[in-house]
Amino acid sequence: MSKSRVIDQESRRLIREELLTNILVEAGAGSGKTQMLAERMAAGIAAGVYQVEQLAAVTFTRKAASELRGRFHLALEAELAKARGGARPGTTRDPDRIARIESALSNLERFFAGTIHSFCARLLRERPVESGVSPGFTDLDEAQDLELRQRAWRDFITRARAAGDTDIMALVAADVQPRDLDSAFATICVNDDVEFPAGAAECPDAAKAWKALETFWKELQKHLPSDVDPATTCPIQRAGREFRGQLDV
Repeated sequence: MSKSRVIDQESRRLIREELLTNILVEAGAGSGKTQMLAERMAAGIAAGVYQVEQLAAVTFTRKAASELRGRFHLALEAELAKARGGARPGTTRDPDRIARIESALSNLERFFAGTIHSFCARLLRERPVESGVSPGFTDLDEAQDLELRQRAWRDFITRARAAGDTDIMALVAADVQPRDLDSAFATICVNDDVEFPAGAAECPDAAKAWKALETFWKELQKHLPSDVDPATTCPIQRAGREFRGQLDV
């Protein structure tokens, strides 16, 4: 037997039998992590180390959670067969072990398997008073969450404009439209636990920048035709033509 095979078997044994040890498993896709987790939980139930209502298996997707729940059910059935002596002839029956597994199977709905969002939602529903939320709240999917954020952002901009908010007015005066900040707002929402300090840098001197721009523009005009052809393919002429129109405005 190869060394890697021996290591793999020993790792699987540890997962199934070292029930009081915290274990971190790193393995590639399709290597059997979900199956080993199901077998570990079933073994813990059979040994009386875990209680089905105290188990929480957190996954990334609902599909993975459904698969894990199914495998856990099958793993419990396999443990029950072994406990009854059906897997190995001559095995001594353990009534307590059988009772623990049968109890877990009859209360399988009390086992939690789901995403981190559904796990947090379950905790909030169990303790609505302490958390200060309505027990009847619903989870938003990604599409609903995006729609709600966009609506909240639009409502905020509308109210700020109507109230003459100085920051919004300053943005508009600088030719920065609120919609230009949509991506920045989305980034902040996705990373709401990150602080985005404005910094202590001084505001740039617009007068100096404007003076430098005027000097550059006067020099550039000497090299541009007085009437730029709209169909020109020269990128400098196109940029100069566009800037001339913006400057007039």
